[in-house]
Amino acid sequence: MIKIIDECEIKHQPNTEMFFLDCDNLITWNEMDDNAFTNIHLALADEVLSTVVEKKTVKEIWDTLTKLYESKSLHNKIFLKQRPYTFRMTETTSVTDHINTIRTLFSQLTTLSQQIEENGRAELLLQSLPNSYDQLIINLTNNILSNYLVFDDVAATILEEENR
Repeated sequence: MIKIIDECEIKHQPNTEMFFLDCDNLITWNEMDDNAFTNIHLALADEVLSTVVEKKTVKEIWDTLTKLYESKSLHNKIFLKQRPYTFRMTETTSVTDHINTIRTLFSQLTTLSQQIEENGRAELLLQSLPNSYDQLIINLTNNILSNYLVFDDVAATILEEENR
């Protein structure tokens, strides 16, 4: 979209103080908007689709979905803030799925302006592992030279352990 806007030329409307965009790529913009509109409709479950079926633009659909599913209510903030501290990986869950889920939790918290520092993220990842990873956690935390863990490094170590 930015590329298309960059290719537009800002022109002055004669005898007025108004400007307009002269875009040769306006058709491309409309095609992209139509594709986004169609893809959103195809991706939504029927019960969700019914909430946006009357929306005419992608922005209206997106704003509606954001309002419904990215609630910034106090209840939602409290629930999301406690979730990483109570979240546990089961023995049957793959490490990859678990790491992706915990990253999603961190992303949701960031959306609500609730940041967890890098070291805290790594600690929460370790805390969420099942008891079968206790020896790995001990080895990892004993071999670190500082008291600072990096989430991606911890995640890579856990993935290596799963692949053994």
